[in-house]
Amino acid sequence: MRSLVLDELRRPDIEKLLEYLGATLTPAAMEGVYWLDLPPDLLSPEQTAHAECGPHRMALVLEEESLRLELLVRAHNSLRCHCTGYASPAQRQFLLGYMDRLIAELGLMT
Repeated sequence: MRSLVLDELRRPDIEKLLEYLGATLTPAAMEGVYWLDLPPDLLSPEQTAHAECGPHRMALVLEEESLRLELLVRAHNSLRCHCTGYASPAQRQFLLGYMDRLIAELGLMT
């Protein structure tokens, strides 16, 4: 799996992330997993055409000492559709920007 990872996070930073992600993102059925929905203007033509598969989202996985931001764009309502795939350059940039904002807003020590 292709991912961006913030590792070696301190316990206080994990707690900040847990509170922030829980308040701002949709939690998944699995503990520690949160969904970051992509804005409609960043969807690929195929993802836009497959609106019924959406929302299209990326997983953020909060682990014991890290936050993993997965680069796989998933279709929430379809597990096996061609609209699921790795992030485009613009989608990767969106995720990188999200990670940078998390670091700045929460004052994470990295």
